[in-house]
Amino acid sequence: MVQEDQFHIIPEDPPDLGDSWWEAALSDGEEDFIEVSDQDFKQALPDGTYSLTTIAQLENDWEYVDRLYQMDEIIRLKVIGCNQGGLLVQGEKINGFVPCSHLLASHKKEEYLNQTVSLKVIEYDQDRCRVVLSERAAQAKAGTRIQLLDTLEEDTCLPGVVTTLTDFGAFVDLGGMEGLIHISELSWGRVDHPSDVVAVGDCLEVYILNIDREENKVALSLKKMCPNPWDTIEERYKPGQVVEAVVKNIVSYGAFVQLEE
Repeated sequence: MVQEDQFHIIPEDPPDLGDSWWEAALSDGEEDFIEVSDQDFKQALPDGTYSLTTIAQLENDWEYVDRLYQMDEIIRLKVIGCNQGGLLVQGEKINGFVPCSHLLASHKKEEYLNQTVSLKVIEYDQDRCRVVLSERAAQAKAGTRIQLLDTLEEDTCLPGVVTTLTDFGAFVDLGGMEGLIHISELSWGRVDHPSDVVAVGDCLEVYILNIDREENKVALSLKKMCPNPWDTIEERYKPGQVVEAVVKNIVSYGAFVQLEE
């Protein structure tokens, strides 16, 4: 139920659902309202509302934000508001957003209001005035992401835990930072949504496809952990062979059927 004293967020450009935590987090919101817990924000738009961009522009020291991100430091910030997507936090030199997917599961959003929490900057974009932080990432000591990136190698496997599902893939905690399994890398078969294959909390063995150390991003694959069925398809199927199949889609020129996963 939205209270009368809540402020409405003016919608920004619609998310393009790239591999951005900010865009993925905001797309989770069911209502575009923020409940502000105090008088920290004095500047409103003419109609009395606040935009996320206006909030983010307030006293952000981008050199400070960059240092927090590059050094993987832990910072304690005050929670001043919340919406369906997560929390608004504020400090002396930084304002940002913590997606619900990056909060500790044992807490509800409303319990955070006016509290000070430990966080790490996991993404920022100065041009768009956006800073995304994570409470879950702050459970690992400062510098863990840097150490982990130094040890990771492409074309190797390691264990991880699924932390978040979005339309475009699944994020996996690798032990101090997260990598992304794009939806196309979840299975050799067709996947309509990542939840068809994995669930939050699943422990997986994942394959490292690519490491971008400049952007601090790791691309993962789950399907690479299984043999490619196309490599041996001629051993299993022959012209004229009769097999059982499931009709998956009917189009004007025929029907697509599934022979196996």
